[in-house]
Amino acid sequence: MSEVVTCKEFVGRGWRDHAQDAAGVLARFEEGIGLVVEAGDLPGLAGLITHVAGEHLGRWAAGLELLEQLVKLEVCGEQERQAIARSQAVLRFCKGDLGGYESAWRAGHSGEHPEGSTRARVLAVAACALAGQARLPEALATFKDALAMIKGDAAAEDPVNRAIAISANNLACELEEVAARTPDQDALLELAANTARRFWEVAGTWNNVQVAEYRLCMSYLALGRPESALEHARAALELCEANGAGPTDLLFAQEALARANHALGRAEAASAARDAMVGHLPDADPSWGDYPKETLAKIQALLGT
Repeated sequence: MSEVVTCKEFVGRGWRDHAQDAAGVLARFEEGIGLVVEAGDLPGLAGLITHVAGEHLGRWAAGLELLEQLVKLEVCGEQERQAIARSQAVLRFCKGDLGGYESAWRAGHSGEHPEGSTRARVLAVAACALAGQARLPEALATFKDALAMIKGDAAAEDPVNRAIAISANNLACELEEVAARTPDQDALLELAANTARRFWEVAGTWNNVQVAEYRLCMSYLALGRPESALEHARAALELCEANGAGPTDLLFAQEALARANHALGRAEAASAARDAMVGHLPDADPSWGDYPKETLAKIQALLGT
C-alpha cells in the first residue's frame, strides 16, 4: 500500500479489494485513517469501514472503534460527525445495542429532513449488513421498517432515496446468490429489486435506472420467472439505446437478454444477444478489467458455444 498517497486513493483501493480480502482491508484501516487530511476524506472512509466491518465481516465492535477514531480527528466537523454517527448507528443496531443505535441516529440527524428519513437511511444500510451476515429474517424485517418510515413520499432531494436505492440493489444481489431460498427470502428478493428500480427513478440517472432494470432481470431469473426477466432485460436495452450508452453498458444489457431468452428456450434470440456482446467487447471500458470478457465467457458456456 506504500504507493497510496491520498485517502481517496486508499478508499478506492479498499472498494476494489474488499470482496476478495475483506479482512485484509480491515487490517489496513489504521493506515487509511493516517491519510486523512481534510474533512471531505471522512464520509467515504466511514462508509467503507461500515461496509467491510459490518456487511462483510460482522465485526461490529472493530468497526465502531475505527469510526470513533475518525470522530476524534481535528478535521472532523459537524457535518462529518453526523455522517459518522449514522454509520455508528448502523453497526450498533446490528450489534443489538438498541440504546446506542437510538443515540447514534439522533446524533446523525441534521434536521434538514424528517427524522423518519434519517432512521430509514440507517436501517436500509443495516438491512444489507444483516443480509451479508446471513441474518435474512432480520434483514427482511429491517428493510420493511425502513420503507415504512418514509411511507414512499420522501422529497426528491432527500438523501434517503439514494440510500434506499443502493441498499435495495445490494440486498437483491445478495439474495440472488442464496441457494434454496425460503418463500420469505424470495419475497425479499422481489421487493428489493423492485424497490431499487423505483427509488433510482427518483434519486438517480437514466444509467442507474437501466442498471436497476438489469438487476430486475437477474432477480426474476433467480426467482424462476423468465417472462418477467425478459421484460426487464428489454427495458434495460431500450434505455441504453435511447441515451447513447457506451459499449460496456450495452454488453451487459445484451447479457441480460441472452440469459432471459435462454431461460425461455429461445435459442436464436439468445445467440443474437451473445453475438452483440462479442461486438461490444473490444470497446468495453478498460476500467472494468476482465469482467466483461469473463461475462461473455459465461454466456458462451451457458449457450454451449
